[in-house]
Amino acid sequence: MRKIAIAIATVILGALYALCSLLPQRRRIVCISRQSDDEPVDFQLIRGYCERRTPSWEVVILAKQLRNPVTYLAEMVRQVYYIATSQVVVLDSYCIVVGLLHDRIRVPVIQIWHSLGNMKRFGYTAFGTEEGHSEATAHLMHMHEGYDAIAISSLGFAEPFAAAFNADPSVLFEAPLPHVDLLLSANHRARQREAILAAYPQLRGRETIVYCPTFRKQPAANEDDATRALLDAVDFDRYNFVYKPHPVSRQIIDDPRVVTIPGGTFDALFVADYIISDYSTVIYEAGLLDLPIYLYAYDWNSYREKRGLTIDFERDVPALFTDDPRAIAEAIEAGSFDHAAYAAFTALNVAIPVEGSCTERICGAIIGMEKRHDN
Repeated sequence: MRKIAIAIATVILGALYALCSLLPQRRRIVCISRQSDDEPVDFQLIRGYCERRTPSWEVVILAKQLRNPVTYLAEMVRQVYYIATSQVVVLDSYCIVVGLLHDRIRVPVIQIWHSLGNMKRFGYTAFGTEEGHSEATAHLMHMHEGYDAIAISSLGFAEPFAAAFNADPSVLFEAPLPHVDLLLSANHRARQREAILAAYPQLRGRETIVYCPTFRKQPAANEDDATRALLDAVDFDRYNFVYKPHPVSRQIIDDPRVVTIPGGTFDALFVADYIISDYSTVIYEAGLLDLPIYLYAYDWNSYREKRGLTIDFERDVPALFTDDPRAIAEAIEAGSFDHAAYAAFTALNVAIPVEGSCTERICGAIIGMEKRHDN
């Protein structure tokens, strides 16, 4: 039944694409995301860079989460129109329309993915894990097919990244995400920190711990107990505690002492003095911000079996890795963190361009791909 439904959807989308392809193409890049309903900052930076060029490029951002397949159909129709009438397509996640029409799209499609570095199996390397998709569904949906280029923050992990996308390594190019420029900008960091403090004045006067756990399809059995234990270990007379939820996570920390700052307007990392995470690529962003990071691995044994990882957190990451929240609290109070070792670890996973910005690097690749495609 599913196979028949996907086949029918492919025929309908193909007919719509053929019809829209009769319309004039515009000097436009369409950026498509399923990560959130808000415009991803990476796409905003791409738009800003392209609009400043002479002649400028129009950039349209289509951002919508897939919560209901029926209501998402209208968004898919919108995507087809813009894909057919633009000159470049840029994605930061899997796009159903691109997958189903992978062999018909006449313009270059560039995947920039949505996270820095590499640590988890995903896509084709996550088959057979509880956190991954089924192999049958992936093949039916042509998952990650049709990409002309894939951005990667360091070619050091090209092999596992290519395997995850089931792609030839030759289509990978080294270009960290544009928002890395914001993490490296002292002025931007200061402005963002002040903006957050203005919006959350209760954070003034004390150092701030930001907790940003990764997304889990199924919450760990001990998630609530582990969260309470972490809060019990924090000295709230000395520290603020900010919860930065993953964009698609449903976890809520209901405690009056905790300040929740969701993504969108603010990035809580900019107000952090210390970061607690687990198996999230936030560990690379923390490195770029030169912030102490501590890894709270309260479900390590079950998570590594469910998800599948490409790095050994206990051996490869030069940070405290523990299921004991009191050990984390003590390390924070003692100032125990090796900044030099962590900077070296970050550099292996995020290759900052020697010249120019990350935004310039990735936009140059996008625009250059359109020119090569024409030739």
